Amino acid sequence: MKLYIHKDTLYSRPWYEKFKRLLDKKYKNIKYEIVNLHYVDNINDLQIGNDDYCICRFSHTEEDFELGKRVYPLLHKKFEGRIWPNETEWYYYNDKQRQLEFFREHNISHPNSDYIYGLTDFLKWKGKNNIGYPLVVKKSQGAGSEEVNLINHWKEIDFPVIAQEYIDITHDIRISIYGDKILFTKRKHHWKTDVKKRFPYGWYYEDTDSKLDGVDLTADEIEKIKHIGIYLKDITDKHLKSKIMSWDIINEENDFKVLEFSMGFETTFIDNLFYYDINEKKILKLKNKKKDNAFYTQEELLKMIGA
Repeated sequence: MKLYIHKDTLYSRPWYEKFKRLLDKKYKNIKYEIVNLHYVDNINDLQIGNDDYCICRFSHTEEDFELGKRVYPLLHKKFEGRIWPNETEWYYYNDKQRQLEFFREHNISHPNSDYIYGLTDFLKWKGKNNIGYPLVVKKSQGAGSEEVNLINHWKEIDFPVIAQEYIDITHDIRISIYGDKILFTKRKHHWKTDVKKRFPYGWYYEDTDSKLDGVDLTADEIEKIKHIGIYLKDITDKHLKSKIMSWDIINEENDFKVLEFSMGFETTFIDNLFYYDINEKKILKLKNKKKDNAFYTQEELLKMIGA
C-alpha cells in the first residue's frame, strides 16, 4: 500500500505536515507521496496500485471547500472508493442543511430547526412552533461556530439560514469517536460573561485563554452519559460508515440533543484521559503522552485503513 496525501496548503495547520513528520519518524516502512490534489492534472497523472489509499483533508474555507467539491468525485473514482473521507462522510461534511435532514431521517433528537428561505417562511415556522427570541441562525456551510449567531429580531437575519430554537445552557459536550474508543470533552460557554467571547462556544480569533473553555470529563461523569456515546457510535457505524467522527450535544443530563457532527480534524487531548471502550465495555485511561497528541488523529486513521 502507498498513501497519497493531499497537500492542504490553504489551511493554517496543514495535515500533510503532520503526516510527513509521523511517517518519516515512526512509520518509515509506509510508502507515501504528498500531492496537491486540488488540480485535475495532478490527479490524472497519479499511477496508483490496487491497494493504494488517498487521504484528503479539504478545509472549511470557501476556496478550499469549493476546490474540494470539484475534485472529490474524481478522486473517489480514481481510488475506487479507497479514500478518506469516504463518500458518505464527504456528503455531510460542511453542510448543516444536509445534517439536519440526516437527523430527521434517523430520528436523532435535535433542537427544533428548519431551513428558512425568507421572511415569510421564518415567521410561519416561528409561529407554528411557538418559538420566541432569542433564537439561533446558522448558514449551511462553515465549521463549528462559524456563521452561527444568536439574534433577537428577524431584521438581523441574512436569509437563507437554518433557524433553530435557543436552549439556554452553560456548556456543550463533544463526543469524539475513534474506532472503538469514545472520548468526551465539556466546552464551557463564556460568551454571557465575557463580551469578547463570541456565541456559542466562547472562543474568538486570537483568543489566548481558550484552553479554559475545554475540560475533559472524569470517569464518574462519563459513566452518567456513556449511553449517549454508545448510541452515537452506533449511528456513526451504521449510517455514516465512519470510524472517526465528532458529535456536539447539549442538555446531556436530561433529554440530550445533537447540534452537529464533524470529522475529527482538530482534537486536543491531555495525557491519560478517560474514555469508554466499546470492546471492553468499560471506562479506561487512554495510554497517550502529550508529545504524541498532535498526531493522534493521524495515527488512528492509519490504523483504520490498515496502513
